[in-house]
Amino acid sequence: MESSNPKVITCKAAIVWKEGEMIKIEEIQVDPPKSNEVRIKMLFASLCHTDILTTNGYPYPLFPRVLGHEGVGMIESVGENVTNLKGDIVMPLYLGECKECPNCKSGRSNLCHKYPLNLSGLMLDGTSRMSIHGGQVLYQICSCATWSEYTVINGNYVIKVDPQKIPLQHASFLCCGFTTGYGATWREVHVEKGSTVAVLGLSSIGLGVSTTY
Repeated sequence: MESSNPKVITCKAAIVWKEGEMIKIEEIQVDPPKSNEVRIKMLFASLCHTDILTTNGYPYPLFPRVLGHEGVGMIESVGENVTNLKGDIVMPLYLGECKECPNCKSGRSNLCHKYPLNLSGLMLDGTSRMSIHGGQVLYQICSCATWSEYTVINGNYVIKVDPQKIPLQHASFLCCGFTTGYGATWREVHVEKGSTVAVLGLSSIGLGVSTTY
């Protein structure tokens, strides 16, 4: 249920405090969304190798950080400028879409001019919506931070999911790995139906390749 008067939420999240340290589950505070943002109650989250790399400081050593960039959840609250996502089931994405720039209009929304990949660990305004221990800033991996019970992200970085068409636990890994394999086969290599291909490793990427046709 979407909240009309959102407050700060205390919840659990998977955090890495320093480069190379083990992941810890701790209580954090998640602020309400600002004007163009949404706060999501995460329902499912997936593991990607990139999450492991970030524990070692990839691509930038931003710590402490909340992990996770694959998942699916329900919109818990929205900022004042968000009108089309209230209460929806969504996937948070690390690539946004403005629907107006030349790339978005030509089918290359992954190269959106206005909402590109954000590796700062912060929101687009340069601040964080996550904190711990009375105010210490937490960084979010790829703006997503799906390994938290609640996360905040710009509303242009989410996509709606129809739970009647796909089980949500399966939708959670479509945000990254699966679509990498599927897209490489379908859009880049243009493998034809009936072709014989070698798939080395049935990770989510490999499964994406094998289910293209």
